[in-house]
Amino acid sequence: MKKLIYVAMISSLFVMPVFGQDNSETQKNQETVEESASDTDLMAQFEEALKYVTDTETKYTTTVVNIRKEPNIESEILGTSLVGISFDIVATIGGWSMIITEDGYAYMKSDWFVNDVSEIPTYSDDDLYVLAHLLAGEAHTYPDEEQRYVASVVLNRVNHSKYPNTIKAVVFQKGQYACTWDGNYHRSPTERNWANAKYILENGSVMPSDVVYQANFKQGSGVYLRTKYHHYCYY
Repeated sequence: MKKLIYVAMISSLFVMPVFGQDNSETQKNQETVEESASDTDLMAQFEEALKYVTDTETKYTTTVVNIRKEPNIESEILGTSLVGISFDIVATIGGWSMIITEDGYAYMKSDWFVNDVSEIPTYSDDDLYVLAHLLAGEAHTYPDEEQRYVASVVLNRVNHSKYPNTIKAVVFQKGQYACTWDGNYHRSPTERNWANAKYILENGSVMPSDVVYQANFKQGSGVYLRTKYHHYCYY
């Protein structure tokens, strides 16, 4: 069984300030995509699983992920992993993965891992340009959190079988984003528009993958989140 993983000094190595936000804001954003453990005895399940572990599996983070002391979203946050960091996974139960640290074990949501670093999304300068202008057109001066929701819907559409598979094609799909025909797409993006577009491209969607609608009204199969600006709905 592998014994080493480079998670030493968690609080300093993996905590990333995000475009001027304090760490509490980063953690708050992460909580919007974390789910509560359905089994209150999850710790006991991990302890039982440890009896049968003979090896670990190396996986990579696709977004900013909280590292927690226990497998639930109320647990103490030990740090925050950057994108593309490798972890040795001991066991995965109930949507949580147990990792090895120098001080013992810690836990991360398993949804944000991939098996190979090549699976981590990459983006072009054109992707950044289009997404930043989309934010300028749809969420020009909105808070960072709202801008990231809007950008996340675009990424979710790119990855959804019912939509085009590029950012530009999704944004300019006929009848979808008003800013592409009312002129607002051509606003000059603010510093925050650029920063939030870059954040989502580098770290991935902060919405569940089937949230593909953003509008001022309900649509699709149900509402995932309603803010003062938009409804975000499931396909």
